[in-house]
Amino acid sequence: MFKPRNFMVLLLVLSIITSGGVFYIRSIWDNEKEAITLRVWESENTMLNMPLYVAMIEGYFAEQGIIIQLLNSSDTTAKDPYTDNLADIILTDPVDCIYHKSVNPSAPVIVATLAHRDGTFLLAREKETISWESLKDKNIICYPPETGPGLVMEKIIRDAGMVPMRDLCLYNRIPDELRLGVFKSGSGSYIQLTGAQAYIAEENDAGHIIARLGEAAGSFPSVLCTVKPEIISNHAEAVQGFVNGIYKAQLCIQYEPEIAAKAVEVYLGDLDKKIRNKMLQQYLKMKMWPPSPQIEEKTFKDIQHLMETTGQLAVPVTFENSVNNTFARQAVNIIRYIPKEEREKSWFRKIIE
Repeated sequence: MFKPRNFMVLLLVLSIITSGGVFYIRSIWDNEKEAITLRVWESENTMLNMPLYVAMIEGYFAEQGIIIQLLNSSDTTAKDPYTDNLADIILTDPVDCIYHKSVNPSAPVIVATLAHRDGTFLLAREKETISWESLKDKNIICYPPETGPGLVMEKIIRDAGMVPMRDLCLYNRIPDELRLGVFKSGSGSYIQLTGAQAYIAEENDAGHIIARLGEAAGSFPSVLCTVKPEIISNHAEAVQGFVNGIYKAQLCIQYEPEIAAKAVEVYLGDLDKKIRNKMLQQYLKMKMWPPSPQIEEKTFKDIQHLMETTGQLAVPVTFENSVNNTFARQAVNIIRYIPKEEREKSWFRKIIE
């Protein structure tokens, strides 16, 4: 026989479920109604942008009330996000960022670090163990110094006590699509390649990875998040939400690397699975995405000084005018990592515990 007490418990449970469902639907409706769209530019799909991809597929930006419109050169005929008014947020390397700030004081400002290390590799024709000092009198096919990877190579060489073009030769003006072919034909003692290119070359026996520039260079971010000043002025809460999402993704990558593997499959699915898994494991080992969205003043000034040394910076820039760490510091203060087992608890279990 059905007891009145059981009926009251059932009624209470149904009331809680109904109220919770109404609240949940209403909160979703409110978030969608007030959501702000931010246009984010990336030059290409790259594993270095992993925190962005994780935040997108895990819904971290949606939690912050923002919608991300991801753009790159394949999405539009316009190619320059600085002059074509394409994006609100530009993902770029520090060399490109500091250069644009030097020629245009109103250029985008750095608000967060996405990837903390360089992602390129040095390959030789045969397997060998090298020290950077042993590259004296050698020839290296590398990137131009006005690019992040090119400046990283300059930094490593100078840190080893050598001067580029005096103690060794850098072939840094070979078109990207020809570089590996030139190396395979016999030119150059070594070649610097991006992560995907390096592992594909190794898979095809075109070379062997012998050094990771990200490890040798130390703190030298490969991807920075820069935001146009007018977006910061008009949509500061949205910018904060974006940085919050990035930081939360960095936290989750550190504690749950399987989340990164899922993002790789979604955004880099065209890349061979074996190669992308090798890249991911190597970048995780290098601590490419530690949960630290700020860019330190010393790191910024070291890069600026190196750019001046290599003739890449005609007009000096200041850390104060180029970097806004406010959003990164706030993200670290308010975002906390919640272990997977805690997240998987049902809302009802949380209520009764």
